[in-house]
Amino acid sequence: MEQPSNTRPAHTGPTAPGPVSPDSGAPMARAPLDQTGRLAAAIRQFVRTHEPDSHHVIHACAMATACAVLWSRYLRFDPVAPSWFDRDRFVVSSVRYRTLVNALVSLSGQAALRTGDAPHPATTMGFGPSGQGLGAAIGMAMAEQHMAARFGRTLVNHRIWAISCWSELSTGVALEAAALAGQMGLERITVLVGLSEHERVQAEAALPRYAASGWSVRKVAADQPDQIATALAASIRTHRPCLIACLSPPPVAETDEPFVDDPGLWASASRRGATARRSWLRRLGKDRQRIDFERIISGQRPALWHTDWRRSWQGAGRHHASHPALPTTSYARRGLDILRELLPEVLCLRSRLGLASGGNVAHGPTALPTRCDTQVHGMAALLNGIAMHGGFLPCGTATFVAVDRMRPALRFAAMMKRQVIYCLTDGGLSPEEDGPAWLPVEQLASLRAMPNVAVFRPATRRETMECMELALDRTDGPSLLTLYPFIPAVDVASDATLPEAPALTNQCARGGYVVAESPSARQVTLIATGQELATARTAQLMLRERGIGAALVSLPCWELFAAQKISYRERVLGTAPRIGVEAASGFGWERWLGQEGAFIGIDGFGKDAPADGQQGRSGAIQPEHIVARAMELIHAADNSTQAHGQRHRPHDGDLPFSGASIRNAALQN
Repeated sequence: MEQPSNTRPAHTGPTAPGPVSPDSGAPMARAPLDQTGRLAAAIRQFVRTHEPDSHHVIHACAMATACAVLWSRYLRFDPVAPSWFDRDRFVVSSVRYRTLVNALVSLSGQAALRTGDAPHPATTMGFGPSGQGLGAAIGMAMAEQHMAARFGRTLVNHRIWAISCWSELSTGVALEAAALAGQMGLERITVLVGLSEHERVQAEAALPRYAASGWSVRKVAADQPDQIATALAASIRTHRPCLIACLSPPPVAETDEPFVDDPGLWASASRRGATARRSWLRRLGKDRQRIDFERIISGQRPALWHTDWRRSWQGAGRHHASHPALPTTSYARRGLDILRELLPEVLCLRSRLGLASGGNVAHGPTALPTRCDTQVHGMAALLNGIAMHGGFLPCGTATFVAVDRMRPALRFAAMMKRQVIYCLTDGGLSPEEDGPAWLPVEQLASLRAMPNVAVFRPATRRETMECMELALDRTDGPSLLTLYPFIPAVDVASDATLPEAPALTNQCARGGYVVAESPSARQVTLIATGQELATARTAQLMLRERGIGAALVSLPCWELFAAQKISYRERVLGTAPRIGVEAASGFGWERWLGQEGAFIGIDGFGKDAPADGQQGRSGAIQPEHIVARAMELIHAADNSTQAHGQRHRPHDGDLPFSGASIRNAALQN
C-alpha cells in the first residue's frame, strides 16, 4: 500500500496532474489547483450553511477536496442529461456523507432536475444498511463489465466511483463483495474512504484484507489535491479494483475559509461531460447493435417474448409426458435455460449449491465469471447493484437456508423496490446425511411478512412456469421462488382427473386457485403450497373414496392472493372447514383458515424428522394425517350445525378470516 510521507509535499507547479480521457486515453486539460481549492471551499461552505446542525458536517467537509477533484476532473456526467446511460456512476451509501451529496448535486446544477424522494441519477442510490452501498457499487462494476463484453467499449465505457467510511469496510457484506470483485477482475470501480485520525487504527485492520483480495490500495492526504489526482489517475490505468484511503487533516475553522460565490466553477466539468455524451450519441447512431442496446437499457422486452416463452415450455411439456413427475428445481432449471435464449439481459449469479444451469452471460472468447460460491451475502448485494445499474435483470440462485445471510440485501432491495429474482432450493433444508440437522421452519413466514417482497412456492411444472413469468413481469420489488428438489409421490399436473386449464391463462396470477373442485357439496377444503400439494391431492382422493366432498386449493403466492377481491378469495376458499398443509411453521396461516380451520405442518425445528429424501422435508405430513384431521373437522362442524341450526360462517371484513385464532394441528414425529 502506498502511503503519504509525514510531511506534505510542496506545490511543484500551477496545475494538478490531469485525468486520462475515458475515450481516447490521452491526458485531458489540467485544471488549476486554485480552482480545485475554490471548489472544495464552495462544498464546505454549502454544507455548513445548509445543514449547520448536522453532526456529519465534519466528515463531509473532510472529503470536500477529494470530491472536488473527482467531480471536476474525473467524474463523467452531463447535468442536462443526468440519466445518460454511459455516465459514470457515483455511489454514496453512508449517512455521514448525506450533506456532501446534497452539496455536490446542488453545486453541479442537478438539484433542479430531481423529482420526488427518489435518489438522483447523479448519486445512483439511496442510503442503506452499512456495507450495502459498497456491495451495490461492486455489482454496478460487474454489470458494466458484462455490458461491455456484449456491446463493446464503443457503447459501454464508464466507471463506478464510491464514497465510503471505515465502518463499512469491515462489514461482512463489504468483505464478501470485495473478494468477489477481486476474483472477477472488476477493474472499473474505485472506492474513496474517508479516515479521521481516531479511525485510522480500526481501518488498518481492514485495508490489508482488500489488498489480499486483489485490490489496489493507496493512502493519500485528504486535503492534498495533487495526491488525490495522482491516485485517481492511477486507478483508471490499473486493471484491478481500487481503494483510496483519504487521511483527513484536523478540521478547518469556518472563519479561516474565503467566501466563494461563483456559479461557473462547475462549467468545465459540465462541458467535458456534455462533449463525451455527444460523442457517445454519434457512436450509438452508427453502431450495428443500436436497436438491441436501446431496447435493453430502456428495460423493454423483445416483441412476442411471452409467446415464445409459452411455446418453449410446451416443448418441454412434450418431454414431460415421458417423465410425469419431476421436482420444481428441474422445471426452474429448464426455465432459466429458456430465459438464456429469449432474454440475454437476465444475468444470473449462482452460489455453490444454487441451480447450476441457465442465465449466465457468456460473450466473447471466454465466459465471464458469475459463480459466487459460499459468499451469498456479497452475491445478494451485487444483485442489487446490477439492478440499479440498468441494462440487466438480476437473478440469484442459492439454497433456501442461505436466506438468513442474504436478508439485509433482500430487505434493501425491497426498500428501493428493485426487481431482483431469487431462485431458492430446499436442498439444504432436509436433515439428511449431507444436510443440517434442523429445519428453518420460520423462514417462509418471515419472508411473507417483508414488505414489497413476493414469495412464490410453485408445486407443478405449470405453476413453476407461471410463477417465473410473474416474477419477470413484476418490477416493484424482489421476487423469491422457493423450489424443492424431491419428486412428489403424486404428480398433480398429470392427473387425468383434473380439469385442463386454458393454455393462455396464468392460474397463479391471482395467487391462489382451485386445483380440483369437489364433485359434491364441499365439506372440507384442503389448501397447500409447493410439494405438499401432491400430498394434499392424495388425501383428497382418499376422502372421495369415503364419500367426503373435498376441494383442493393451491396457494403459490400469498401476496397476490391477498390483493384479490374478497368475492374471489371467498369463492376459492369456500365456507367449509379448511386445512392448511405446508412443510413449515403455521404462523400466518390463520389468515386463510379461520376459526374452524386447522394447520398441518412442522413445529419446532424438525430435528427428529426422518432423513429419507422427500419425507426428510415433511415426514410428519402424510395423507393419512390430513384425512384424519379432515374427519374430525367435519364431525365437529356437523355437531355445531345440529346445535345451532346452521353452520357458522367466519367473517373478518376486508381480509377474510384474518386474525382469527387457529387450532394448530402440526404433527410431530
